[in-house]
Amino acid sequence: MRRRRGLILVVVLVMIALLSLLAASYSFMVRSYTDEVNSQQASFYARMAAESGIQHAIVVLRAYRNDPTVWYDNPAVFRAVPVTPTPRQAVQSNEAVNNSYDPNAPPVWRFNLVAPNPYEPATVRYGVTDETSRLDLNLAKEEQLRRLFEYAIPQETTSPVDVNVLVDSLLDWREKGAVPRPNGAKDEYYAKLEPGYRVKGARFSTIEELLLVRGFNGWVLYGEDYNQNGLLDPNEDDGANSFPPDNGDGVLYPGVAPYLTIWSYEANLSRDGRPRINLNMKDTQKLQEALEAEIPPHLTSYIMAVRTGGKAFNSVMNLIPAPEPDELPEEEAAQPEDPATTQPQGDPASSQPGEENPASQPSESTDQGRSEKQAAGAPPVFKDLTPEPPPGTYEDLPLILDRLTTDATPAMAGRINVSTAPLPVLASIVELTDEEVQAIFAARQQLDAEQLSTPAFLVTTGLVSPYKFRRILPKITSSSAVFTVDAVGYGDHTGVTQRIKAVLEMRGPVAQVRYYRNLSSLGTAYLPHVVEQRALTGRGGR
Repeated sequence: MRRRRGLILVVVLVMIALLSLLAASYSFMVRSYTDEVNSQQASFYARMAAESGIQHAIVVLRAYRNDPTVWYDNPAVFRAVPVTPTPRQAVQSNEAVNNSYDPNAPPVWRFNLVAPNPYEPATVRYGVTDETSRLDLNLAKEEQLRRLFEYAIPQETTSPVDVNVLVDSLLDWREKGAVPRPNGAKDEYYAKLEPGYRVKGARFSTIEELLLVRGFNGWVLYGEDYNQNGLLDPNEDDGANSFPPDNGDGVLYPGVAPYLTIWSYEANLSRDGRPRINLNMKDTQKLQEALEAEIPPHLTSYIMAVRTGGKAFNSVMNLIPAPEPDELPEEEAAQPEDPATTQPQGDPASSQPGEENPASQPSESTDQGRSEKQAAGAPPVFKDLTPEPPPGTYEDLPLILDRLTTDATPAMAGRINVSTAPLPVLASIVELTDEEVQAIFAARQQLDAEQLSTPAFLVTTGLVSPYKFRRILPKITSSSAVFTVDAVGYGDHTGVTQRIKAVLEMRGPVAQVRYYRNLSSLGTAYLPHVVEQRALTGRGGR
């Protein structure tokens, strides 16, 4: 009897132990499921906060699209913006959120809009990025691509990149035809890969498509910047210790991707959103009325005299006396001058392209109608349209560039925003010397919104000569209709973050999303609870 009682006690103890294990396992499972739900909920809230950041950018761009001082770097507008009702005990000011998250803080969700800072590479700027500050991958010419790659890609490595292969292969990929360039590749090359594929023979659809092109790989496109934040993180400066591969030199190579785009275009509108006055409109009476309403009389009289004389303007720069050519290099100066060269039809100094395009498609900036001397590679020679010099001065230039045009084309593509472009993109304007590129980049920080509103500041501040300005004007701009937003959503009480990249095309007040990608899988790229600062510096170009 005692043995049975002892056996029952053992069975009972075993049952209690098993039930305790089951209860503990169930409790652990419930806790893990609860944590998972809470994590998913926090990720959802963080993503909605990031989405709110995109909508916030749209609201700002509707009102201030042509004022980069508002959207380029403005912590007061784009940093630590709350999207949920803020309790009294929560931090109210975005400038005061400088500490890491506090688990005991009220659940307030916020967003930051961040972007690489070319002026201070160890920090970020709080704002959006205009796509005209990048080089258009589908419209860039061979010499532009070569100079950008030479400027942006470091060659002091154990395996230098052959820029000639990159340029020729890129052009072969987007152009039709079966014959490759000397350093390029067509179907024959790609068919031998595993798996094989054919060359596209059309425009790029995304920047990532470059990874299909000969010579391009992850290092060329994204460099050491694995999480694409423009900052040098510890794992991006530790040599071979961790991914991604880097040389541990304390300088970030961000790849060429940050300097390229496929969405670069601007509307043919003035700063206030009104259509520019077309100097070549057929109705001269309507033209005169429009000019008299806002253009100074000395310019209006000259414009009407040219038009009533049966001539047409091929550039708004026809309103300013043609500049004398700069001193040419010996090899260019030795070429005989073409006596027949006059102001070319479709002056390459035109502030707008002269090629008509459907309203639904932006036109490409083209150097059309060049003289035979220009086609041979020599610089153009500009001449006035009339025997008497035009009455305009460079003091009139900001107004001329803002309000006047010689083309009714509604949009122009592929021009570079000299008010915001980083160094490698400025360098792709091949007529500029390295010294001029550096001078423009440095001078912009001292200029106000009014000066940066048109490219006129290049010549009015003496950064380039009047002759060179007229040469590069078809390639440059100071406005954009497309913007990239990098939004980070987060909460005061949690370390969960979500990051979304979107490309917005502003068609008047209406925003169209051209590209959308959740970049959260790249890891924690930013520390949104603090003012971003890295001890190591970044690479801004050569």
